[in-house]
Amino acid sequence: MQARTTKNKGRLQRYEDLSQQADLPVQQNLEIIDMASRLGNKTITLHHVSHSFEQLLFEPFDYPFKRNERVGILGMNGSGKSTLLNIIAGELQPIQGYIEYGETIRMGYFKQGHEDMNPQQKVIDYIQDVARYLKTRQGEFSAKQMCEKFLFDTNMQYTPIERLSGGEKRRLYLLKILMSAPNVLLLDEPTNDLDITTLQILEDYLDSFQGIVITVSHDRYFLDRLCDTLFVFNNHHITVHNGGYSDYMLMTSQTTSKPKKESNKPKKERIIKLTYHEKKELEMLEESIPTLEKQLADIDEQLNHVSDFASIQELSNQREQLENEIETKSTRWLTLLEKQEQSRS
Repeated sequence: MQARTTKNKGRLQRYEDLSQQADLPVQQNLEIIDMASRLGNKTITLHHVSHSFEQLLFEPFDYPFKRNERVGILGMNGSGKSTLLNIIAGELQPIQGYIEYGETIRMGYFKQGHEDMNPQQKVIDYIQDVARYLKTRQGEFSAKQMCEKFLFDTNMQYTPIERLSGGEKRRLYLLKILMSAPNVLLLDEPTNDLDITTLQILEDYLDSFQGIVITVSHDRYFLDRLCDTLFVFNNHHITVHNGGYSDYMLMTSQTTSKPKKESNKPKKERIIKLTYHEKKELEMLEESIPTLEKQLADIDEQLNHVSDFASIQELSNQREQLENEIETKSTRWLTLLEKQEQSRS
């Protein structure tokens, strides 16, 4: 958005600087290979799928997923985004409709957190529980070789999981999912709690992934980089948008600022202006959102260096509260900014 161009550039520059610093050790050790199973022409089709708990989450929705499609799911917290992922994964039955799966579908579900890891289990045993060998288009790789490709050297492979950092646990969990050679990846807030190394591994892998990706995320950069289709949850309705996140935001901005069709009857022109309190609120949001984002980044950094459950749980709770606050304030900021832009046009 125009009003935050300078601040966005500053954050992007900081990201680029950090990313370049992390590139050297990663590129020296990491080799991305294609671990997906072959995906047939028949994929996944949603037929009139709907769900509710105490109240309706989303109305009946139909959609045929295309081969190698990248779908991002947007919406407010509690709108049903993760519920839809659980339905697609087969972990939850819809109250209405059904899902049709192709015979070649093999699904991997990367959930929030580290799932139920046995803290006493060794890294190599955790991976070998899924498969001792993985067949890929580049050849067959042992679990030990795959651990090395995901930056777990020989010493780390025989380390108990409880001694890993938060970021290393997320990387190990990601490897376990990929060891099953899925051709459909479901990702629920995949960039949460990831260190730079693991995030880079995930993004590089998705670049070459031959299959369907369906992700729930609040990470706008990640959505823009990955997705070519968006499911937008709004007022219990799912709308499909063809294009990435930036395309969607541009379209939304243009739709919001588009003047209404004039009627034959002349009307007094109504000028939309921010009130004094709204201007102050907008200025406050401009300052507070980057501060909250910095606090979020600090927590992510702390998560990379703690391994005990109590600390991880406390930091994760703080992170969730910050994310909710950022989302609420960002929504309010966007509303005020659109109103300000309308007053200038």
